[in-house]
Amino acid sequence: MVLGEKITELRKRSGLSQEQFGDKIGVSRQAVSKWEMSQTTPDLSKIMAVAEFFGVSTDFLLKDELNMSDLDSCSVAAAASEASASARQAVSLEEVQAFLAATRSKTRSFIISIILFFLSPVAGIFLSLTGNESLTTVGAIIQILFLVIAAVMIILAVKKTSEFSFLKSSDSELAYGVRGVVEEYKNGFDHTHLLGIIIGVILLIASVLPMMVCSFFTDSNDVLIVLCSVIMLLMIASGICSIVYVCVINSGFKRVLKMR
Repeated sequence: MVLGEKITELRKRSGLSQEQFGDKIGVSRQAVSKWEMSQTTPDLSKIMAVAEFFGVSTDFLLKDELNMSDLDSCSVAAAASEASASARQAVSLEEVQAFLAATRSKTRSFIISIILFFLSPVAGIFLSLTGNESLTTVGAIIQILFLVIAAVMIILAVKKTSEFSFLKSSDSELAYGVRGVVEEYKNGFDHTHLLGIIIGVILLIASVLPMMVCSFFTDSNDVLIVLCSVIMLLMIASGICSIVYVCVINSGFKRVLKMR
């Protein structure tokens, strides 16, 4: 049973017209009509409003395999677990969204750290071509500086989600309706997750091409070799960044959905 059919049935059970129901949740009659005819889909905030208004879960609204006949059994199950759930901390949607935002911020820091790590030897390589020992030393110092900054950024990035340790606590559980919203977030990200991994793998495999091209030139000079090496490093860094970005964000969704 699709979302539009469920909204129609719940509205009729409540004895409301489309216009009356729309007024209750702050949308027009036309919007309600389009929802019920499955011409459009409510955004997440409206789905939450519909679930709260009718006293049902977002899981019930969003899962097509659940029908109206499942509504009573879902309500009974919810009531049976309410007593035990009251002893546990309910994690709200706002807290989950804050955690997911922190995860994205952490991921960006990881990406910058990876880029700094792979670019750290570039200055030293170019400066070494000058043959000047002092400049070579400067290049080495720059490389060490890049590595230190990368390490510090990784440490700070890990701390960004440390305050959300309660998500792993057995005394915490997702608040009513949050799971359905997070599942929709994750489903919307699945395509990006797969695409990010594919792009990352392609870049890693293709990273050997610059050096292969360089080898075709019998009169290759040191500058050309260095340029090809830099391109290769950038491709490797980009491939790893692509994979790390989607995998870390996806792990954030999985961490939330592991909760009760």
